[in-house]
Amino acid sequence: MTSGSTKRTPVGTLAAGPGGASMTRALVRTPSLEDADRLREFVCRLSPQSRYFRFFASVAPPSTSLLRTLSGANGTADILLATDSCGAVIGHAMAADARVAGRLESNIGLVIADDWQGRGLGTGLLSLLVSRAAARGVSTLVLDVLPANDRMRGIITRRWPDAPVERTRDAIIIRPSIGPAAFRGGLRAPERSAA
Repeated sequence: MTSGSTKRTPVGTLAAGPGGASMTRALVRTPSLEDADRLREFVCRLSPQSRYFRFFASVAPPSTSLLRTLSGANGTADILLATDSCGAVIGHAMAADARVAGRLESNIGLVIADDWQGRGLGTGLLSLLVSRAAARGVSTLVLDVLPANDRMRGIITRRWPDAPVERTRDAIIIRPSIGPAAFRGGLRAPERSAA
């Protein structure tokens, strides 16, 4: 789980883009408390629709409390940031674990910058988050998705076509089972400097 420290830990890189020469790499790392300004900029740059799809509410500008949660200040969630070559946040993924009826479940939240959507970054972050959850002993994921969020529903359905689905008045809740062999997909180890 994220400790809420001031240390950023590189996790790896993800390829993003339509393929070929136009592929770019996003650095994936854990956040630190020092990322609050970057996260504020990220949330404010999201379109109103992307903010609503992720947070189910208008959150611009984000509150101090939300920024502390997104940066891992409470230390209770596994949080990953994807950043571009300039260090700007372009993706945020988090998994909040809870013990339910003796089993460990993880509630997943994921949002990608609008201009990076549709390039594989969300699928890659989700894959990494699932692998990390499986390593912690999580047996079930909980993904709350708004019915109009076709892109996220498509990502989930392609990965877990037979997952149980519950429809509430406002959302679709998908609960796929995972295990230790959860897939990884697209992650490369962080590059080490020669120094």
